[in-house]
Parts: sequence; C-alpha cells; structure tokens
Amino acid sequence: MDTRKILRLAFVSSLVLGVASTLDTAAGQSKIESPCDKNGPFSPRIDKDLSRKDLVVEPVELPRVRVVPRRTPEQERNADRAACQDAQTGKTIIMPDLPRGSRKRVYPGGDEGDPSLPRGDKRRADNGPPYLIKVFVFGNEDRVRQTPTTPFPFRAVVKLLVKFPNTLPGTATGCTGSLIGGKHVLTAGHCVFQSGKGGWATSIKVIPGFDTIPPFDKDEIEPFGDASMVKRWSSTGWVNDGNWPDDDWGLITLNKTFNVGSFGLIFPSDSFLDSTSACIIGYPGGLGNKKGDQQYFVPGCGTIWAHSSKHVELKMDITNGNSGGGIYTFFKGKRAIFAIVSTEVSPVVGSDYNAGTRITKARHDVFRALQCKDGVTSAC
Repeated sequence: MDTRKILRLAFVSSLVLGVASTLDTAAGQSKIESPCDKNGPFSPRIDKDLSRKDLVVEPVELPRVRVVPRRTPEQERNADRAACQDAQTGKTIIMPDLPRGSRKRVYPGGDEGDPSLPRGDKRRADNGPPYLIKVFVFGNEDRVRQTPTTPFPFRAVVKLLVKFPNTLPGTATGCTGSLIGGKHVLTAGHCVFQSGKGGWATSIKVIPGFDTIPPFDKDEIEPFGDASMVKRWSSTGWVNDGNWPDDDWGLITLNKTFNVGSFGLIFPSDSFLDSTSACIIGYPGGLGNKKGDQQYFVPGCGTIWAHSSKHVELKMDITNGNSGGGIYTFFKGKRAIFAIVSTEVSPVVGSDYNAGTRITKARHDVFRALQCKDGVTSAC
C-alpha cells in the first residue's frame, strides 16, 4: 500500500478514536469539553508579579450604568449564558447550554468549613481614624473594620489581585470575591473581563480573609494562604455588551481547594427582596490605614431600596474595591448570596444608589453547572 495512503488512514483513525473517546467521556460523566479548558497561549497564568511586596493595587473603578439596546428574547437568553476565552485563539466564545443538576434543591447552601477554625462573628473595630474617600457613601460613614478575619463568614470573603493584558508591571487591580465552594469564587464580571484593559484577566491571586494588622509597615497577612485562577467565566451580556449592572457577574476556578467555609446561593422572589436584609463584606479601597487591604462591613446590614429582574438597588456604603463582593442574607440559618456588588448608578441628580447584579435562577443554574463541570459533585 502507498505510504501516503497509510498515513491518511492512520490520521483518519486517530480522529475517529478521538471522537469516540470524547463521546464516551461525555456519556459517562456528562462532561462538556471546551476550548476554554485547554492549555494555550491565552490560558490563565500564575504571575509572580502579584507576590511582590511593593505591588501597587489600584481599586477597580465603578463606572456608571450603560444603557444597551433592547434585546430580542433569543438575545436575552444568550446574554445569560456563560462566556469564556478560547485558550488557543484568545477569542471569546459562548458556552453551550450546560446540563442542569439532578438535585432539586431550593437552597444549595454554603458551609462554615473546618470546625476547628474560629467560628462566629467576632468583631473588633479599628481604633484609628477612618481614612476614606467620600464617594458612593450615603450620609455618615458607618462601615466597621473587621479584624481578625479568621472567623466565618469573614474568612470566606476573598481579596482579589487582578492583572489584565494592559496592566502595568508592579501594579494590579483590587476586587472582592466570595467563596461559593472550596475552589470557586463568585465576583463581578468587570473583575475578570474589562475591554478597556485588554479583555480577559491574565492572572488573579485569591486570598481568603486577607488582612493587614498593626504595625502597618509589616508584610500583608494571609491567614489561609493564597490561590491562583486557572479558569474564569463571565456572562455573554457583560463581555459582549458591557451591560452594567444587569449582566456583571464573574466566576473563578482556583488551583487549590480551601476548607474555610463558603456562602450559599439563592435566587429570591421579588416579594422576598422587598423584606430581606442585605449584608456586604469587602475590601473598599478608600478605607483603612492601608487602603484596600482591610476588611469592612456594615453593622446590622441594610435593605434593598428597589430591584429589577436582573439587578438590585441599595443605599448602602460601597467604595472602589468592593466590586465583586457578595450581597447576602440569612436563609434557613445559612448565609446566602443573592446579588453581586457591581456599580453606582445615578440616573438623575440627587437619587444616587449602588447596584448589584441579581442572581436569577438561570444564573444560579449556570454557576452550579460550571462547578459540577469542575468536579464538585455537591453542585450537580
């Protein structure tokens, strides 16, 4: 037989075997293969620059809401789908409809992690003066510094140090995130994708319970260590349209699993939002002796001022750096996130409010399906 024919047959056979292997895997484990999961020049990387002691962290800016053109029902459905970056080409692709989990649970709740770790809500306010920027703050500044950050839920709130393609060496963007499992962080879409900074984040360092304690000239404190991003997703509505605050969500997969506890997720009804509390913990860039490196929260939480089908509005204090933090409430004795800190909105003078991207059932299902895809069976 001609050598060229043999080579062609071998190549075709390898393709057939490859397809069969993929189908078998999919049939056995319902696993979705995606170009986002493969290695390539555009894969997320671990940037050693994020470990520099002299790293300058700039809190992410919170821009004004952007009006997008009216969508058709099909475009609206596509806007809720997950989007990711092809590791080979760098292009943004829309994820296919992910398989829904088999468990029908009203509340796939969080947990408090290793029971040997500190529990409860012990609070100790910083005795020093509040160094703050008076922006996105309503009335008097009433946020309180949390230290130590080792009790739950504070240890499940993470500091994000983000690098984008256009980030200058020795600098990073600061965001907040929430663990919704041992290896997944929920945050804002603009913490993983910003078109003005070159597109998808190239590297993210994740630090649970990050804290700086006196004396402030010492190194930053990482009570549970740190992890790095190996995958990141956002919504098609955010990546394609930059739609604030309706589609501004992001999800990060880590290169290690933490056992510090996690938040649950909930997709509440409108009537539930009308009467629920709204709690926020984060790393505001305008507060603290070392701005952006200390955790703050609003004692007693707050309430939802108004809401739409895809975002919530509230008049609670949020400053640059809070972006991506979970807006949570208590549900069946657990802390459940129902929205994500996104931006400040000012439709008319005198009616400023802060806004969060609302977790809908469709988004909840996408988050859990992506976790399931990463091997978290409890999310399936």
